[in-house]
Amino acid sequence: MVKIKLFVIARVKFQVREVEIDAKSINDALVLLAEKFGVKSRDLKKFLIYVNEVNISQLKMYRTELKDGDVVMFLSPSSGG
Repeated sequence: MVKIKLFVIARVKFQVREVEIDAKSINDALVLLAEKFGVKSRDLKKFLIYVNEVNISQLKMYRTELKDGDVVMFLSPSSGG
């Protein structure tokens, strides 16, 4: 199982702090979470996604493989100026 942690806007929008799912990749996780929360997976791609505290942009993006015990975090993109 993979632990999904939701922060800030994601936590407020989906009314949950964390869930556990059985996913083999980030793409699988997006599909499962979209189904669970009743949204489109592309809507979840708007968040910053980290696997074990590493941004998926430094990994294989949505093809990043997941294994039991991994922690995936969904954070709100920051804005500022």
